[in-house]
Amino acid sequence: MTQIKWIFQHLKGCRLRYAMGIILHNLVFLPLMIIGPMILSELIDAVYANGNPDVAVSLLIKYLIVGVIGAVSYYGYALLQDMGGAHVLASFRGELYEKLQSLSMNFFGATRTGDIMMRLTGDLDTIRHFTGWVLSHFIYCVLLFICGFAVFFSTSVKLTLIVMTTLPFMAIVVYKLRKHSSKYHRQWREKNSSLNAYVQENIAANRIVKAFAREKYEAGRFAKHNEAYRDAGIKAAGVWAHYGPYLAALSNALNILILVFGGIFVINDTMSLADLFLFYNLSWLITDSVNIIGIVINDSQKFFSSTHKVLQLYNSVADIKNCENPLVKEPDENSGTVEFKNVSFAYGSHTVLKDICLQAEKGQTIGIMGPTGSGKTTLVMLIARFLDVHKGSVLIDGTDVKKYDLNCLRHHVGYAMQDVFLFSDNVSSNIAYGNASLSDEEIKNYAVMSDAHNFIKRMPEKYDTVIGERGVGLSGGQKQRIALARALAYEAPILVLDDTTSAVDMETEHYIQEQLASRKNKQTTFIVAQRISSVKNADRIYILQDGRITESGTHEELLAKKGYYYDIFCIQQGANSPDEEEVDV
Repeated sequence: MTQIKWIFQHLKGCRLRYAMGIILHNLVFLPLMIIGPMILSELIDAVYANGNPDVAVSLLIKYLIVGVIGAVSYYGYALLQDMGGAHVLASFRGELYEKLQSLSMNFFGATRTGDIMMRLTGDLDTIRHFTGWVLSHFIYCVLLFICGFAVFFSTSVKLTLIVMTTLPFMAIVVYKLRKHSSKYHRQWREKNSSLNAYVQENIAANRIVKAFAREKYEAGRFAKHNEAYRDAGIKAAGVWAHYGPYLAALSNALNILILVFGGIFVINDTMSLADLFLFYNLSWLITDSVNIIGIVINDSQKFFSSTHKVLQLYNSVADIKNCENPLVKEPDENSGTVEFKNVSFAYGSHTVLKDICLQAEKGQTIGIMGPTGSGKTTLVMLIARFLDVHKGSVLIDGTDVKKYDLNCLRHHVGYAMQDVFLFSDNVSSNIAYGNASLSDEEIKNYAVMSDAHNFIKRMPEKYDTVIGERGVGLSGGQKQRIALARALAYEAPILVLDDTTSAVDMETEHYIQEQLASRKNKQTTFIVAQRISSVKNADRIYILQDGRITESGTHEELLAKKGYYYDIFCIQQGANSPDEEEVDV
């Protein structure tokens, strides 16, 4: 019942129209469908049984009016119910999308994109169908059943009792239908989700597939997912296909009972021909109610399978969230100091950072270097709370980042991330993504700083050129430079550059370094890099190895220590370190 309650909560603003639809369907259309055969029964009784043709015209006019009103009421019902379903769909989708924006990076790391898309599309469409059709038809079939037996008992108690002998068999079939359809619809939904996740991943990796000539292999993998989805769909549909004929056979048996025993009663003058005609014409009240309840149960199992997944997303809780009474402090001209105090962090049981201590004063440039997997990216992700420390604390302007309002905190930090992502939008919009108030001239200035202006002005529509999905059509270096311009344009007091110039040539990198150094109101900058040239001019450089800071100092100080930094410097300069020279001897 939680799911039903949830739906009615999201009908807010459309409840009156939705209720009007149910009323038109069940309290106008349904009675008219019963009144129609009753008028025909009266016509037969008056004209054929009593030889009174004078009333025929008036009865036929009544029948026509009832039919027209019934058609209009059904149209109104269908329109209002579809509006209700569409309203719920839009409301759910909006709330779920807002929920997605609030969830932390760990959720997206653990949940497949295709599964998220399935919840926002296929699962929500199932909820829309349930709202727009299933709920009303559940009420409809219950009323059909009650009205049917009310009319039958008032017409012939004997024949009604005979007809009721089919009900226990119908109840058994409906029970088994519900029991089996639940299991198979859950399986069908899971296979659908897996198929969507695979397709999304494969489309995103299309360059890799082509680079390794694995098209046939991927087609084979898709075929397996597709076949699994097909088989699950066949099993789910097979439940209704299996039990549907039983319901149809019982419906036919009910009609046969009416004709056989009703005919006997007419012959024995215990029942009129008009009453038999009414009984037979209204037998659909019972047969349809049973058939519709079967469809309702089948579709309800789809609904409950889908809402289970949607509610999982809806009830997901971000592991990184605001504390009580968070500090709402927007950055100002004095913002920019960062301090790590005895910071440790682990992914599960794997410790990545151990007792990290470092400090950056306002306007300083901090270089972070170290071997792959040493925790460099994890370290800078802690600044804006994309991840939370397990021990110790990270402070911005002397305040623990956990005490800040998350939005305000992230206004303090601009990121150019290692994994560059560009939106399917024009160049200007990508650069101004975090600061929509920028003028065209300001956007151009930031593009100049990142050395992106020169290749942008050669594009067909310059800054209005639409970039393909994820930056398709741009080189790695071009994407990095637009991402850098976007981070600079954010105008935050702290700037994090995570391997931002790894795909550009040395000359371009040198130009970018000069531009960064010459900034007015220079930001506190963290540069994560593998190249010595990227960090050599930093105010302080930290070397991370196995999650610990093993060296720190300026470029000259680290060279003098002749440790990891010195070895990397020698390698990148094409010279041998003293240790290597001893081996060669």
